[in-house]
Amino acid sequence: IYLECRLFPDSIEVIVRDEGIGIEDIEKAKIPTYTSKPELERSGMGFSVMESFMDSLEIQSSVGEGTTIIMTKKFSQQKDRSFSCER
Repeated sequence: IYLECRLFPDSIEVIVRDEGIGIEDIEKAKIPTYTSKPELERSGMGFSVMESFMDSLEIQSSVGEGTTIIMTKKFSQQKDRSFSCER
């Protein structure tokens, strides 16, 4: 699994990539209760959670090659001092 973060003046982009088996049907995988392993106790692949916290979610996947998820969160125009590193 590869993780990359890109910081922009107005947003942050988080990219998660793997070289796994890929996702055959992305729309089906986005259903909150979908699991590719029904024999295990699982509840979805987490896409609905990702969508609820981010401003945009892009899923790119090729069967047999892997998946890339690009999550973008825009910053508020208002300065929030609780997250500031300034002194």
